Amino acid sequence: MNFNIKRTLGACAAVVATTVLVGCVTPYQPHGATGGYTDRQIDDQTLHVEFRGNGYTSRDTVHKYFMYRCAELTQQHGFKYFMIVPTALSGAIPATSNLVRSGGFDHTQMRKVHGYVPIIIYSGGNTGVRYAADAADIRMFNDDAVITTKVAGWDAAEVLDQLGPFIHSAGRSAADVPKAWVFEAGHPKVRAEDLLPSAPKSNTVSGV
Repeated sequence: MNFNIKRTLGACAAVVATTVLVGCVTPYQPHGATGGYTDRQIDDQTLHVEFRGNGYTSRDTVHKYFMYRCAELTQQHGFKYFMIVPTALSGAIPATSNLVRSGGFDHTQMRKVHGYVPIIIYSGGNTGVRYAADAADIRMFNDDAVITTKVAGWDAAEVLDQLGPFIHSAGRSAADVPKAWVFEAGHPKVRAEDLLPSAPKSNTVSGV
């Protein structure tokens, strides 16, 4: 009898612990039972970075955690900037026609459009729990990088500074991801949004 009671209590404790664990929003942490970040090095300048959040973690939070991790790694590796690159270009996976046709890619240039980072929705199988993940390869560089075309990227220090309050408060402090910069050989970096076409100015006549 005592053995059965202990076994029942143990099972109940395990269920409660699992429920509490699953019911928590994913914190900014290395990947664990509730999610977190993973990364691996592809070459001296390129990393694969991923952040997974459980079903209680919003897509926006996952994206901010992902961007913060990218910036953190960029500084740790001695670089100032990072950009998102297609995995076919980075060498993480071979190029395929499916990749080129996938959403977010400019198929003529084989590059991300507007620095878009996909948020992938996974299903937890029989548990029915769904969770989001940001996963991409990043290329890190400095001001002396050899650039042969326009590329969009982020200033790591700026991302860490702007998202820091959000990260350190576990998402309770509001913060936005900084706007991307555009880098071009022979030109100073400019905000990507400054290069977007604007609406034509209306020619209004006074008094009309």
